[in-house]
Amino acid sequence: MTERDAKQKEKKKFRLSEKFGGLPVILLAVAGILLLFSGGGPFGGGSKKESAESDPTAYRLALENELAALCSEVRGVGRVSVMITLKEGKRTDYSGSKVSSVSPPSVLGAAIVCDGGGNAETRAELTRLVAGLLGIGSNRITVAERRP
Repeated sequence: MTERDAKQKEKKKFRLSEKFGGLPVILLAVAGILLLFSGGGPFGGGSKKESAESDPTAYRLALENELAALCSEVRGVGRVSVMITLKEGKRTDYSGSKVSSVSPPSVLGAAIVCDGGGNAETRAELTRLVAGLLGIGSNRITVAERRP
């Protein structure tokens, strides 16, 4: 490759980056497309929340997933599985003919199985975390060690 060919190739690269805005713009476009397909854009963002509010099973699963993700961040905890039991379905209170409030189902208890669950400090930390988040007593929370 001659020096002239190298200069022409470099000029061509420069013109493309000027024309399309360079790598940041391309990355931004790809991220936008991925966001739309994942449901986070204007065409599909609210459906998961709406179904979780209207369906007790979806609500329970969403709580379990969020709680498992949070518990896995605690020091000494590895893989985590969470199960939550609900006391009742969603409750709708009426004032005359209008809905005054809609309450999600109340949590009855939680079970956590995780790597590190055999450690007393880890169990205590997870129990405090779950009790505070879900508003239930520690007697309604069980933490166990995952089998090897």
